[in-house]
Amino acid sequence: MWELSLPIVDRDHEYCNPTVGGGSQILEKIKLLGWRVLVMGCDGDPLFDREVELAKLMEEKGVLVVSQFGEGVNHAVEFFEPSKANALHVVVKNFILSSLAA
Repeated sequence: MWELSLPIVDRDHEYCNPTVGGGSQILEKIKLLGWRVLVMGCDGDPLFDREVELAKLMEEKGVLVVSQFGEGVNHAVEFFEPSKANALHVVVKNFILSSLAA
């Protein structure tokens, strides 16, 4: 799959891994544009540690980050538990609405 998306590079390209080298220059651009970024994850996700690491790095670089990390749930739980899907919709809706007001 990687070969189709970025055929000339490895997984440490800034488009795949913005944490390489202490943070991609893209993070600086996001900061300068004043964009807000929503990062969500759960401890049952195989990449949970990387999600948390990315959110912290973006905050350190001055990017406006809204993060929400759940405990005790698995990846894609929103597809199987309607209450979790509703909670996800509320978070995304509030993020979008707060971004429009900013």
